[in-house]
Amino acid sequence: MQHRDDKANGKSNHFDVIILGSGMSGTQMGAILARQNFRVLIVEESSHPRFTIGESSIPETSLMNRIIADRYGVPEIKTITSFYTTSKKVASSTGIKRNFGFVFHKPGQEHDPKEFTQCIIPELPWGPESHFFRQDVDAYLLNAAIRYGCTVRQRTTIATYEADSAGVAVTTSQGERFTGRYMIDCGGPRAPLAAKFGLREDPCRYKTHSRSLYTHMVGVRPFDEIFKAKGQRWRWHEGTLHHMFHGGWLWVIPFNNHPWSTNELVSVGLQLDPRIYPKTDIPAQQEFDEFLARFPSIAAQFKQAKPVRDWVKTDRLQYSSTRAMGDRYCLMLHAAGFIDPLFSRGLENTAVTIHALAARLIKALRDDDFSPERFEYIERLQQALLAHNDDFVSCCYTAFSDFQLWDAFHRLWAVGTILGQFRLIQAHAKFQQTGDTAHLDHLDDDPPYLGYLCADMEGYHRLFNDAKAEVDAVAEKRRSAADAAANIHRMIDQADFARPLFSFGYCVTGAKRYVNHSKYSLLPAVRLFHWTQTAAPPEVKRYFDSPMLSLLKAYVEARVEMAMK
Repeated sequence: MQHRDDKANGKSNHFDVIILGSGMSGTQMGAILARQNFRVLIVEESSHPRFTIGESSIPETSLMNRIIADRYGVPEIKTITSFYTTSKKVASSTGIKRNFGFVFHKPGQEHDPKEFTQCIIPELPWGPESHFFRQDVDAYLLNAAIRYGCTVRQRTTIATYEADSAGVAVTTSQGERFTGRYMIDCGGPRAPLAAKFGLREDPCRYKTHSRSLYTHMVGVRPFDEIFKAKGQRWRWHEGTLHHMFHGGWLWVIPFNNHPWSTNELVSVGLQLDPRIYPKTDIPAQQEFDEFLARFPSIAAQFKQAKPVRDWVKTDRLQYSSTRAMGDRYCLMLHAAGFIDPLFSRGLENTAVTIHALAARLIKALRDDDFSPERFEYIERLQQALLAHNDDFVSCCYTAFSDFQLWDAFHRLWAVGTILGQFRLIQAHAKFQQTGDTAHLDHLDDDPPYLGYLCADMEGYHRLFNDAKAEVDAVAEKRRSAADAAANIHRMIDQADFARPLFSFGYCVTGAKRYVNHSKYSLLPAVRLFHWTQTAAPPEVKRYFDSPMLSLLKAYVEARVEMAMK
């Protein structure tokens, strides 16, 4: 590639890194690189503020972002890792998230009060999670990137893209040319580099099939006015609510669910398996109304609801790519592939990718060496994250047809997320204690099970695959849902690291198994502390060395102080 003589132009049009897209991944990566004194150009075809989804944070995302913020000195990323700091320092439009709620429905029937699960997010040590009003959060992160030195071009259309072993370049529709040493495509489903290099697979290889209708609404009734479960810790309205049914699910993400909110909107999104609910040409509002007519308990929540923006009605959400890396460029996760919004895994996996890519790219920039082997891990990591998410979500779509199967299988998500959090907390605690980034690099030290947050735990990998095989047998009509559910419960009971986790207040359910009304009181925290030091198996105990124990001690002390108040 023949670049212009940038020195003659004062390098005004030459950058170390060109980032395509100014969403959360692009601005976070831009801020990280600019903090390391690299010249960064962020190019955005549209402009802020803008409407986008990916509105629900989860503990793993926040833990990963705390690691990123502390490692690279970007406190703005840390600010968005707790509801309290986000709502105070970023935007009062932020909603609070104290739980994941899952409510099961059958066509033509009122909701059965026994068929629900609610997974609690602990209040301490960092506070509840957030419902991001993305136009405000994205603008905040964009401003942070600018403050650290990023050059931002909004409303800029790129006519040509170039990337090869010599460097990268883009030319705008107005003929302005920018060159660089590396390019990151954060363009999502319309990723320009995926199009330029013909990377999209047709057909998409993922097993999950879903399409979506989504918008923001006013007048959505809190579901607590329709159904409140016995032993329920937090109101449905204070969390991310999932209505489940055969062939799909519906998200309800309130921004108006606490006294300090200045935002009356609620995000609503309907996911449908197009093999069961084929896409038609009818208007989205009509399709949504016809859906509500089949589910009376859901319809009651939306009786007075009205959209405040046009519905977005998609084709199949899933897309995949043959590869995510090339000569001097990377497709950032959702530019490489996408599965489904279920479990809010998108922002989490993006944070995992940002952490792994940033460390390698910074070294490559300093060494001026962009050889493919430096980035081979990022290729495998992103493909594995997408593949594992596909396994999880496709199994869940099968389980949406039977509550007992759902109640059994979703516990694999609960176990995995708790163990994954332990792993991240330990690595972060060691880094904070020593300042040694090797403890954080260890998270990406080629763990054997790349797609899993608890990526070095063989027992969980084996348990998940065994449970997945049971759900796959149901999907293929080789096993009844009841038998598969019983087999999965038995597997959990027999796994010495799995069932004990449900005694620590994580999950409340209408089913008889694992019912827990402890509400994250002091007692479960003490039980957890004791179990990790006595009866926990070695593969769990290793997550609880001295720094981790100090953190747990602080957690227990904080719970004692709260109880005394």
